[in-house]
Amino acid sequence: MITIFDIVSMLGGLALFLYGMHMLSASLEKMSGSKLTKLLEKLTGSVWKSVALGAGITALVQSSSATTVITVGLVNSGILKLGQAIGIIMGSNIGTTVTSHLLRLTEISGTSGLMQFLKPDFFAPVCAIIGAALAMFSKKSKSRSIGEILTGFGMLFIGMDLMEASLSPLRESPLLGELFMKFGSNPILGILVGAGVTAVIQSSSASVGILQALSVTGAITWSSAIPIILGQNIGTTITAILSVIGASKNARRTAIAHLYFNVIGTVVFTVAVFAIQAAGIGDFWDMPIDKSGIANFHTIFNVTMTVLFLPFIGLLEKLCMKTIPSDGTEIDSDTSALAPGLLSNPSAAIMQSEIILKKLMDVTADCVKCALERLNGGDPKLGERINEQNTAIVRMEDSLRLYLLQLSDGDLSDAQTKTVSEMLSRADDCIHITEHCLKIRDTAEDMSSNGKGLTKAGKHEIGILSTALLQLMNSAAEGSNEKDKRADAKIEPLYFVVTEITELVRSRHMERLKAGECSYEAGSLFVGTLIDIERIAKHCSSIGVSLALQFKNNSLSEQEFARRIHRGDTEHFMEHYIDYKNEYFSPLVAE
Repeated sequence: MITIFDIVSMLGGLALFLYGMHMLSASLEKMSGSKLTKLLEKLTGSVWKSVALGAGITALVQSSSATTVITVGLVNSGILKLGQAIGIIMGSNIGTTVTSHLLRLTEISGTSGLMQFLKPDFFAPVCAIIGAALAMFSKKSKSRSIGEILTGFGMLFIGMDLMEASLSPLRESPLLGELFMKFGSNPILGILVGAGVTAVIQSSSASVGILQALSVTGAITWSSAIPIILGQNIGTTITAILSVIGASKNARRTAIAHLYFNVIGTVVFTVAVFAIQAAGIGDFWDMPIDKSGIANFHTIFNVTMTVLFLPFIGLLEKLCMKTIPSDGTEIDSDTSALAPGLLSNPSAAIMQSEIILKKLMDVTADCVKCALERLNGGDPKLGERINEQNTAIVRMEDSLRLYLLQLSDGDLSDAQTKTVSEMLSRADDCIHITEHCLKIRDTAEDMSSNGKGLTKAGKHEIGILSTALLQLMNSAAEGSNEKDKRADAKIEPLYFVVTEITELVRSRHMERLKAGECSYEAGSLFVGTLIDIERIAKHCSSIGVSLALQFKNNSLSEQEFARRIHRGDTEHFMEHYIDYKNEYFSPLVAE
């Protein structure tokens, strides 16, 4: 019987499960890079590889829920694509049938010998212990990040195990056996009972085990067992559905793909099986089923449905996209345009690299926009958006840098070498800009949570400065995207004006601080924000100079040409400088 203590334990397990999922995804985002992405691309390079990987992992850990939740976490962090995840989930359905065969062959529940070490209830605490030690005591940031991944992984499965343990009284309850025997004879009720019981105890292996245990009584027939087994495959999707609470759209699509796969498979198999029964084929339907029969049917169902679904993975992916449609805010960080086969053709490889760099610049510009909006009192949800943008930028820059370095090892012309060098420089600037956006976001949230708001004058000045900086960032992005040969003539003058505005705002802030109009806590945050704005502006200037150098057509050395740009000694500089100063700086001085 379930007590109040079991309910509290279950809710505590759910809290650990959800927080562990969040921590795992966040840690994977920080650790994700081209190496991990490339490794998973190799392991899931084809549908068959994805299925084999899912089946293999699930067979080892004896938990399709474990495999599915890990897969959802990888999708949520952007490391896996939806199509890859669907194949792994299909494979996990096959792998989970191993447990029922172990029960049949050994008459044990997988608790002896090597099997005990492979189960989550053993390795999850070990991962949490090792992870916590690394996160707390390691001096290397990479080791701490690995520790956070292991800790999140351990917490996730400790929470799952706690939920299952709190519901364990149900497994021994004669009520479940009565439900299986009473409603199994009705196909629809049998499916619903199988799904419901599995969802409640959160383990298809345990649910199948209960059915196998009941089979020794001889009261379970083939016709009553089949609907229950089919329903159990639907009920096992509940763990994945729980794991995507608050997750990204792609993570939710992964969970819904798991549900669709099992629901569609159940419908198809139900119709086929009972059509055969209605046709009078076979005389075993009313005969008692044993453990072997249950294990064999469980395997046949999952293997058959996986094989039948393989040609339609694309359609299943589209169905998931229709169910959870894009709202236009999803970030496209796909770098598949960087095809390794094009490295032997530098012109084509550079063209593809420019596509990714354009995408990288656009996301970076949007990240600056979100950070400045948040600083000026925008929606708190912008903070999470900036996290997503940062993850996408890091992943794209990592892939682009690796690709361009591989390209530079080839036979390039001087012009191509210069182009590659300047593209690497601009990609690096994007990474640094994003780092400062994260700091601005943190400052804005600190101000919001602690009530350390800016004065009215400070808000007004930051608003003008933000508008100028955003135009500077957009000019840098547009200049890079359009390969504007005169981008420096537009970017550098505005950079000068942004720098002058920053100095004016800083001096006015110090005056307010001395007059006691602003608190020292808020003042410290304000000064830090001005530094971040200056750094972003500097990187925008660097992008402008990079563009000018890439398309330089004069006899000056690159160093001298760059110095002239920084001195404002270029064509049309003063013209643009005066326009920008009149637009942004002069109105601020006049106040």
